[in-house]
Amino acid sequence: MGGWRTALAIAALSGHPAILLFAQGQSQNAGALFLLFPVGAQSVGMGQATAAIEGRGEVVFLNPAGVAALKTSEFALHTARLAAGATNAITVFFPRRGVGVFGATLDLVDYGDQDVSDSNGTTIARIAPRNLALLATYAAQLTGAVSLGVSYKLIEFRVDCSGTCPPLSGGQGVTHALDLGGQFAVGAGRALRVGVALRNLGFPLQVNNRDQADPLPTRLVVGAAYRLLLHAPALGHPADRFDLNVAADVESPWRETGNPDVRVGVDVGYRDALRVRGGYAFVHEGLSGPSVGVGVATGSIGVDLARTFLSGTDLVVPNPTFLSFRVEF
Repeated sequence: MGGWRTALAIAALSGHPAILLFAQGQSQNAGALFLLFPVGAQSVGMGQATAAIEGRGEVVFLNPAGVAALKTSEFALHTARLAAGATNAITVFFPRRGVGVFGATLDLVDYGDQDVSDSNGTTIARIAPRNLALLATYAAQLTGAVSLGVSYKLIEFRVDCSGTCPPLSGGQGVTHALDLGGQFAVGAGRALRVGVALRNLGFPLQVNNRDQADPLPTRLVVGAAYRLLLHAPALGHPADRFDLNVAADVESPWRETGNPDVRVGVDVGYRDALRVRGGYAFVHEGLSGPSVGVGVATGSIGVDLARTFLSGTDLVVPNPTFLSFRVEF
């Protein structure tokens, strides 16, 4: 069992809802830290700088206001394998003309089954620590330039055990939180969008008792994105065009200043048919470093891939790959 897995098993056996990340070679423990894991290949490919991006279901993880621009219903699957474990998310959104966009999300992090041994080294049980978040989202465009969104989160940490389970080997903690976000567009053609979101505002995650309750990783993020149309008359069709999106986010723990996380990214391509992305995340806790991505779409089906290239980390999976599959209906 690797070092991080041993530590995770110890945390689970003690009933403490710790998630382990490695930043600059040192472990960072916090309640429900999985809520800071990036989700979605588009976001990761752009260095996670998507607080001001609109029109994709996966932006709900950074700013729920971004889904207000959805014109058709969307179902999507997102998956990746991080050092902590496998992450999988399902999102579904339903726009209603004149009312807004309604959505639901399931986000699961599975840290893998862990063996529990007695003093003689004999395996006596297996534990299965997992994190789960259920989101219910509503977003609406107040005007063509202003969007607001809110997500209610039901957050759970649980450790299931089978076999001869030692005391406190199992545990469960449930809490509640909100994500609040807004976006507004300015300039000619509303090319510049600004996004603001407050994420994971809620109650501490408590498993056994109040003394062990951990505060949620509440974050304030401010971002901007600029879209530039690149006409390509050489293609022989005036309507054919490329576009370039440049984005940047700044994120800090709520009510703290100084030394924030900074994320920058670019996305260029021909409509939704082909997209190429790149970015860099200067993140203190989590996945920090450069990333690249690509997206393709045909008809109502789209697939996105992204990969991060990390350095100076103690990750079991050094360069995780993110995959997103979506269907519009």
